[in-house]
This record gives sequence, C-alpha cells and structure tokens, in this order.
Amino acid sequence: MEVSLSEQIENTAGYPDVVCFSEPVTIEGVLKNTGKQMVLNAVCCTEAKILCSRCLAEVNVPIRFQIEETFYPAGYTEQEKEKEAETFSDDRIDVSGIIKRGILAGLPMKVVCREQCKGLCSKCGKNLNEGPCSCDHTEFDPRLESLRSLFNVDEEV
Repeated sequence: MEVSLSEQIENTAGYPDVVCFSEPVTIEGVLKNTGKQMVLNAVCCTEAKILCSRCLAEVNVPIRFQIEETFYPAGYTEQEKEKEAETFSDDRIDVSGIIKRGILAGLPMKVVCREQCKGLCSKCGKNLNEGPCSCDHTEFDPRLESLRSLFNVDEEV
C-alpha cells in the first residue's frame, strides 16, 4: 500500500534550536503487510528555521531522512518480535516517534547563515555583518595584568 502523509508541526518544544518548521513534514513510501508484521519504507522531508550560531539570523535548513521500520501487533511477545520494534493496535500505526527521532538526527549541530558570518560583538551585541561597532576591543593578557599596574596607563612609554 502506498503511503503519502503531510502534517505541519506547530509545537517545537522537543526540538532544540528550532524556531519553527517552515514546511510541513511529508512522508512518501510503501507500507507492506508480511502477515506477521507491517514494514514501512519511506522518505521523510521537512524544512526547519534555526538560528545562526554566530549572528542569530534565521536560517532555513532542509531535513530529509529514510524510514525503514517494522511494526508488530500489540499482542506479540518480546520473543516473537525483533528487539526495540514498534507496535500497532487496530488499524492505526503511530509514526510520530519515528519522525521525531529522524528529525532530531537530521538537525545539524551548528548552523551558520554563511561561512563568512562575523557574528555578534561580545561587548555590545551588534551584528558585525552589518558593519563594525564602536567598542574598544583592546585585550590584555590576564597573566601580565600585575605588571601593567606598574605603568601609568595614560603615559606613553
């Protein structure tokens, strides 16, 4: 039996760093009844908006993964089915857990809007992609700070 599903995910609470899903989750595949179990082979696609790790701009990230899952009737014992296999009851198969795991596995660990992204200023928070900020970025080595106190900072040496 061919399977074609599409559903929009509204609640992003269980998906770290995801602002929203800009496209619905679509599943296209085949569900086979082998007599003892149901086997689902499908492709799942969606697109998530995730904040850039450097400048916090929203980035559209496509997510695509393969589903190859076996479902057993709810009455099967552990010896009769494979380890950690999914179950179904009546005429309903719940694929939400499989989809959530697939999306989480497909999320990148770090998202950047572009490779040359300059990020945010660590002092004032300005987006450095829009131009430089007016902060003083002079840094002193903390190990030499005690020597610095010997000199008058306002004097030229």
